[in-house]
Amino acid sequence: MLVLLVEDNRLLANNLIQYLALKNIECEYAENLSQAQARLQEQKFDVIVLDLNLPDGDGIVACARWKAQCICTPVIMLTARSHLDDRLNGFEAGADDYLVKPFAMEELVARLKVLAQRRVPAGHLNIGDLSIDFSSHQAFRQGQLLPLSPTGWQILSLLARRSPDTVAKVEIERFLWPDAPPDSDCLRAHIHLLRKIVDKPFDSELLHTVRGVGLCLRAG
Repeated sequence: MLVLLVEDNRLLANNLIQYLALKNIECEYAENLSQAQARLQEQKFDVIVLDLNLPDGDGIVACARWKAQCICTPVIMLTARSHLDDRLNGFEAGADDYLVKPFAMEELVARLKVLAQRRVPAGHLNIGDLSIDFSSHQAFRQGQLLPLSPTGWQILSLLARRSPDTVAKVEIERFLWPDAPPDSDCLRAHIHLLRKIVDKPFDSELLHTVRGVGLCLRAG
């Protein structure tokens, strides 16, 4: 995972970079918005960690500008602003998550992993006779468009990005519902419907349950 950290507090930034390195998360650093803009033009990142109070501007304004520029990298905002209105302004600007200072390093890592999984990869991916178009959020099998629900698409795209590895059910739940996971029956229902759409009309199965572990997407 490659993260862009935009933070003008050098001490906090150094602590974050060192901790993330211990978790095998690579981090590039920008101490202001102009540096961040340059980094985004040079490199693709999995997640942007963005402070709001920066010497050359407001992080909320910058986030909205990046989204308008079609920079689709997920953004997690770090700030001391804890009021509901501040959070709502951040989400309206296009932020994907919001973490109030001070925070636990472990929580930041967990949120980064969730956001990195949401990042939309470019282009197509083929798994057997299944073709996935990440840019249009569509999937086809044997040329037929699969009528996926938004949740079904999220599950399928997660499994496709991790294919042929198995994804634990608890990880799928955190991916779909990071704040308040529902009971296990909800995920079971979504997986059942996904099987009916992806596998049932066709001769071979692509969705496989690994008993006691989770779910995987693979041909053969």
